[in-house]
Amino acid sequence: MRRIIFLAIALALGSVSLVLRASPSRANPVHEMQVVARQFAFEPAVIQVTQGELVRLVIHSADRVHGFAIRDLKIDVQIPRGGEVVVEFTAPRAGRYEIACSEFCGSGHGQMKAALVSVTATSTAR
Repeated sequence: MRRIIFLAIALALGSVSLVLRASPSRANPVHEMQVVARQFAFEPAVIQVTQGELVRLVIHSADRVHGFAIRDLKIDVQIPRGGEVVVEFTAPRAGRYEIACSEFCGSGHGQMKAALVSVTATSTAR
């Protein structure tokens, strides 16, 4: 009987822990942005984030299969035709990071680029 009570308490505490981790924190809000991939561009073409913040990109494909890669951050996902993919990461140190389509999508594929610009918190306050 003690074992069952112990397991029930452990399960309840584990559930509370999961709920607390899943709840958005007011101290560390998520910077969520919508990104659209279409032949042969990403919209927006420049994504600005603040160093250290949690970033969530909801990436939609408007026309066909595309890739979304930020090689310096080891991000490379495939976006299905008409579908969406969610990518979450912590914004890197200040700088400019190239975004490219990593799935051949036609004759303009090589020009399908965008940029992630990470700025320090002080430069966004100006």
